[in-house]
Amino acid sequence: MDFSSFQTFAALRHRNFRLFYTGQMISLTGSWMQALAFSWLVLVLTDSSFYLGLVGALQTLPVLLFSFLGGVVADHTHKLRLLFLTQAALMILALVLGVLVKLELVHIWYLCLIVFLSGTVMAFDIPVRQAFIVELVGKPDLPNAIALNSTLFNATRVVGPAVAGVLIAVVGMANCFFLNAASFLAVLLALFLMRLPPAQPAAWTPFRRAWRQVLDHLLERQELKLVLLIMSAVAILAMPYFVLLPILARDVLGAGPKGFGVISAGSGLGAFLGGLTLARRLQRRPPMPSFLGGLGLFLSGLLALGLCGNYYLALASICLAGFGMVTLLSTGNSLLQLNVPDELRGRIMSLFGLIVMGLAPVGSILYGIAAHYLGPGLTIAGGSLLAAVICGVVLLRHPELRHIRFGELETPEDTALPPTIPPFRG
Repeated sequence: MDFSSFQTFAALRHRNFRLFYTGQMISLTGSWMQALAFSWLVLVLTDSSFYLGLVGALQTLPVLLFSFLGGVVADHTHKLRLLFLTQAALMILALVLGVLVKLELVHIWYLCLIVFLSGTVMAFDIPVRQAFIVELVGKPDLPNAIALNSTLFNATRVVGPAVAGVLIAVVGMANCFFLNAASFLAVLLALFLMRLPPAQPAAWTPFRRAWRQVLDHLLERQELKLVLLIMSAVAILAMPYFVLLPILARDVLGAGPKGFGVISAGSGLGAFLGGLTLARRLQRRPPMPSFLGGLGLFLSGLLALGLCGNYYLALASICLAGFGMVTLLSTGNSLLQLNVPDELRGRIMSLFGLIVMGLAPVGSILYGIAAHYLGPGLTIAGGSLLAAVICGVVLLRHPELRHIRFGELETPEDTALPPTIPPFRG
């Protein structure tokens, strides 16, 4: 099938990306099942919004601590092997979690340790996975590949939580964790089957110098710093809303595990539609209208979610927020990757991961504490409103942000894919 003739799916013309996409489809479904089951497990064990915030913080704290190191490693090692190792480590952690739950040995502090270890692996997985995509499709198809990847991420977010909600009620939580562990075999097989040119790892750069190179690039590109600033404000003040979804679903909206699964899937459905729309839009149109439109939709959806007490209105609001979030993040990801030299891509993507996940511990702790006094609804509404104020001030003071474009792209070649040899799967 000639995917290149369909702009929405242009990146799928690359065999390696099709393999990656298929493996991720299975693995991410399992990961979303585990995410929902894990949140519900914490709530059952502790009945506490504070612990929901703490566990969310511990999962993302390692990204804050180790993400840049992960970016340096990604820029200086064989990306395929590193990605293979991170995915295998996440599979083992999911298996351990399932065994603990099955044997009824689970304790909140064991969960804290497991999520911290998982976050540590993610600190290395995020930058290498993001930087790896350009090697699968090339720069011309990179915005499309990023949008399609986000579409997949959120399509599985629709299926995974819905299935997990049923599994929790019917066969228990342990099976969600076992199925997630098994799902990693798909992405490991996909990585093993790829054919890529021989890797050319760069000479190792000392950590301080590696950091200095990134800072020098950002000093030259103020508009990229401002994009990162906007995303940081949103990451701290709005994105941690997910840690309060279990208690919002149960105590405000009157939903059980199945209802929680559906509302979580609603966010994924909106994000899926947003990613699919963006996959076509970014092929031919300037990026900033998508970036700013996504920002507005995400914050408005969260504000409505926090203020409404009706389950169906909340479902519509979180769907809108999901549409805006994936539009914002995918466009921001493409802006960063296509305005940075190849040798800095892993480190820039580590900053992206640090912002999207690493800053969440701050927001998760704040959300957990605020929800204790204000309740989950007012906390989500207040956080999104404060984020909107900060982003509005930045945009008013720097109107030139509206004109950022993707860096110059080479012309796509009609010839096939890069020269290929069977690599070591890892």
